[in-house]
Amino acid sequence: MDPVDFRNATFASLQAKLAGQRAAVLQAWRTHGPGTTAEVCARAGLSILTFRPRTTELVELGFVCLADDTGRKSSGVYRVRTTEEHRAWLAAKQIDSRPGQRLLSFGACPAGC
Repeated sequence: MDPVDFRNATFASLQAKLAGQRAAVLQAWRTHGPGTTAEVCARAGLSILTFRPRTTELVELGFVCLADDTGRKSSGVYRVRTTEEHRAWLAAKQIDSRPGQRLLSFGACPAGC
């Protein structure tokens, strides 16, 4: 085997491991959420070092979102989006990613222009 083969095997193994962890964290959110990452992590009995990064990925993928702005200074309260909410979120992301120039509405000028 060449070094590139070891690299590719390691990458594939890591991706499979992360996908499994992401699925476990999503299930923890569904079962033990809503709450802060620390609260849900403690209820689920998972490591915070695994839970927080996978939660960040789930937020980026649209499965988990900020529940509300409760005025907390340190941690936000997160929840799982419903299927309908997730579809709407994906549709909005698709519209935002369309190529072409975006039009600014009148009065939407950055400060100082």
